[in-house]
Amino acid sequence: MSAGLSEGVETSEVDDDPRPLVSVVVPAYNESLKIAGSLETIHSYMTALDDRWRFELLVVDDGSADATGELVAAFAAHHSHTRIVTHFTNMGIGQSLRDGFAAAAGDIIVVFDSDLSYSVDHIGQMLDTMAATNVGIVLASPYMKGGQVTAVPWQREVMSKQANRMLAASSQYHVKTVTGMVRAYRASFVKSLSLKSMGPEINTEILYKAQVMRVRVEEIPAHLDWSDQAERMASRKISFKVSTTSKLLVFSSFLYRPIWFFIVPGLILLAVSMWSGLSLLWTVLRVASDSGNLDVRLTGAFAEAWDLRPQTFIICGFTFVVAVQLISLGLLAAQAKRYFEELFYALSREK
Repeated sequence: MSAGLSEGVETSEVDDDPRPLVSVVVPAYNESLKIAGSLETIHSYMTALDDRWRFELLVVDDGSADATGELVAAFAAHHSHTRIVTHFTNMGIGQSLRDGFAAAAGDIIVVFDSDLSYSVDHIGQMLDTMAATNVGIVLASPYMKGGQVTAVPWQREVMSKQANRMLAASSQYHVKTVTGMVRAYRASFVKSLSLKSMGPEINTEILYKAQVMRVRVEEIPAHLDWSDQAERMASRKISFKVSTTSKLLVFSSFLYRPIWFFIVPGLILLAVSMWSGLSLLWTVLRVASDSGNLDVRLTGAFAEAWDLRPQTFIICGFTFVVAVQLISLGLLAAQAKRYFEELFYALSREK
């Protein structure tokens, strides 16, 4: 058994209460430095919204090795509407979100960072946007117009922006932050998904499957602020490694546009092959003899061209063969992606 569910104070509400129930899902791993204060802030903020929303605070402790679990349990014992999902070992953000979605009882599910790198008023903004637009997903975006990033190490900020820019270009949604975790979901939608990712790419997977399901998405400007993260970063050695970014980018780009991984390189190699072929043709015409019949002249010209530039023959032939194979794979991948999306859409609609 990978997870256990424990409850704080009873969260039952009157069945005919017209206020929608919001589940605030907070994944946490080794967050003992900030978790108690963060939960207090989120709980107080949601309590202040109780004229419009009912809420539950659902913390997913992902096998923390520090005192995170004990601190969350102590908080839940003294605060209503608080529940805990406990992983007995660290399983990654993907499993944390899946278990959080499964345990959530709300009509709307808000996923929020445990370190409050986004201020809690983003929750209200996302809920207001969802209520006003009736969309399936609302994204908090520090990279859209009106968004802001503060005190994030420049290397991480640059890599994150570039990764999101490339993913946004491959997505059908006109959004600026594809990889962000802070979002609000219609529970009926996100619970219907069969999610597979174990790492942070789950956020991109959700957005891709929303695209397949033709779910409407809105994006609100957000402020990502790491001004008070120095102690936490030092203790956990948080980084945005190039390898992690590259894996996420490759996985997500292939998910959105597998054709890019085959046809684009194939066309580049085909261009190289054509350039090499034209170069060879020029060499053959230049060294061709004026005497003898056509077969003899061409045979001699090709033989002399081989003696002069054998590497060009190899490059031309090799790149042409590989280009044809890549373009063929790209067409097959595009067809397979279309079949998958149609099947996924049909099966999801039946749920």
